[in-house]
Amino acid sequence: MQKNFLWGTKAKISYLLLAAACLLLTCLGSHEIWTQEHRWADIVSGMFFRQDFFHPFLGEADYYDKPLLSYWLMASVAFISGEVTTWALRLPSALAGILAVWSIYRLGNYVRGKDLGLLAGWMLLTTYYFIFWGRTSSADMLNMAGTLFAVSWYFDKKSLPSFFNYAVFFLVLACTALCKGLVAFAVAFLVILPDLCVHAEWRKHLRLSFVLALIPAIIVYVLPFILSMHIGGQSYHENGLYEVYRENVVRYFQPFDHKGPIYTYFVFLPVYLFPWVFFFVPALWSLVSRWRSLSPQSRWVVWAVLLLFLFFTLSGSRRNYYVLPIVPFALLMTADWLLSAKEKIRHWALWVAIVSFVTLFASFCVVQPIYYARQGMQDFSVALKNDAEKIKPWSEWQFAMLDSESKLRFYLHLAPEVKNFPVIGERSAQTSQSLLQAWPILNHPPKGMIFVSRQEYVGLLQPLLSHYHLVVVSKRANAPVAFVPTLNKQVPSPLVGEGGA
Repeated sequence: MQKNFLWGTKAKISYLLLAAACLLLTCLGSHEIWTQEHRWADIVSGMFFRQDFFHPFLGEADYYDKPLLSYWLMASVAFISGEVTTWALRLPSALAGILAVWSIYRLGNYVRGKDLGLLAGWMLLTTYYFIFWGRTSSADMLNMAGTLFAVSWYFDKKSLPSFFNYAVFFLVLACTALCKGLVAFAVAFLVILPDLCVHAEWRKHLRLSFVLALIPAIIVYVLPFILSMHIGGQSYHENGLYEVYRENVVRYFQPFDHKGPIYTYFVFLPVYLFPWVFFFVPALWSLVSRWRSLSPQSRWVVWAVLLLFLFFTLSGSRRNYYVLPIVPFALLMTADWLLSAKEKIRHWALWVAIVSFVTLFASFCVVQPIYYARQGMQDFSVALKNDAEKIKPWSEWQFAMLDSESKLRFYLHLAPEVKNFPVIGERSAQTSQSLLQAWPILNHPPKGMIFVSRQEYVGLLQPLLSHYHLVVVSKRANAPVAFVPTLNKQVPSPLVGEGGA
């Protein structure tokens, strides 16, 4: 049967990692910027514009709500590849996803052996939101993968306590915390805590090498913040270490935003486990009858899921994707149950893995690339640059963004100081007069300025910019458009690209 090649007698970890690479890396840069990616795109692009990699800005505003490492990883890929692209921004997350798959395999090996490790790996790989965040530029997959790797390292090396093994464990967590925050240390501690409590396991780690191993991790963690405080940035007002305290401690106990209801994770943990939630629920239900027969390792997984769920639920600040670190442990618990379930249930699990893999590959690696192949932001930016450079070099133009999507700044490679002017009120209720009030720059447009806006405003803007020609690639209401000054006597066609006259 096919399961022999997935998690049975003929299965290999190399097959799983190859499948992970195919699903996470294929056409990685084809999807346009979505969800929170505009922040990382704006911040990383701004670092290159300013040649300042120690002070993150969102537009022109100080924005140190995340530590620096996730930006540095993306910037490093961009530097090596020669350009800040969606592929460069997403590659660290995709590689972290592959690391997460390998780490859950190692944890499964510890709990029950190779079969469990491979089954849990395939389950994680075929979970929709794992692939979603693995193909998204953010700190969330980096955080999950780093924490998972640290926990797997602990269980691999706990019987070999040494300075080196402790140092690697703490350094991995320090680097993970430099991506998203101190939640990495909290998650790792809560997951390991049940194991430390069994037979007073914690006593074997009370040694000098444990304490000394903390030193390099502390240095690695604190160093970027120290460099940020002492290298340039005289006008930068946010303190990185204070933001760590604010975003991690204050937000947990006295949240200032993202105040989801107490039941948030009762809703979103099942969502984030799709499609494996249909096996997770019976696995959870069966714990009542199975508890006494579970091995200590299997009980550890259950305790890890429970402690993590309580930790995130008791936080005052709740968002759906905060549940992501729980997912691999919930899947590990489910996989442990599946290996003891009836043959028919294991057969269903096999087909869920196969169908889910094919569906995810088709969606992320085939359908989305085709959908975004034409009439997207990338096509618009190419069309605008080609049109503008017929008049004068791109670098000589000025720009004003008139309620355009923030991600356009990234696609057009615009400087951070380019203004984005919002509208007043609802977009559908705008008139030419209301646009003039919101955007007084239209009363006396500066010479050599390109105005970038949305398709839905074209009819209102054309009378106000009668000496400009229009660049557009799509007629969708929120599609980007640009008004380019006609500086020569020959007026170009009013439409450029798809949908042109």
